[in-house]
Amino acid sequence: MARSDLQLFSSSPPDRTLGNIAAGVAGRLRSLVVVLDRLDRLESGSGEWLAGFAEGELPEAATTMTLRALQTAADPANYAILKALGAGESSKIGDLMAETGYGRLPLTERLNDLVQVGLASRLIDTDHAQITAAGAAMVDLIEQLVKQVMEEYVAGS
Repeated sequence: MARSDLQLFSSSPPDRTLGNIAAGVAGRLRSLVVVLDRLDRLESGSGEWLAGFAEGELPEAATTMTLRALQTAADPANYAILKALGAGESSKIGDLMAETGYGRLPLTERLNDLVQVGLASRLIDTDHAQITAAGAAMVDLIEQLVKQVMEEYVAGS
């Protein structure tokens, strides 16, 4: 089977998968920019930092946030947590602990990492966690890449 015969992203269109990841990472980036703008306005009162952000720092910030999201999702333990979160609408922390084998503290730290890059969300009042659209798309992307690797392996055998 030739490479052109293989269809990458066969389960969902790449624009939707990548779009969901990009929207999640961009949303997290926007949240961070709002916080930094507020801090800048409190410190200097000028708002100058935000005025120059899009032209000056956005490319670096977007790259950094994207790489952090990919790095976080690529960690095998974090990926397992994302897969567990993707199995339902909302997961109790206790259920995630049982499913992953992590205690509350290590699981909470890993969930915090996933939240920081926009791949998961926490519902503190109900002690639940949820996967975001970006997290689900990241799992989809990884699964599609794994499928492609297996198909390439078989095609090369």
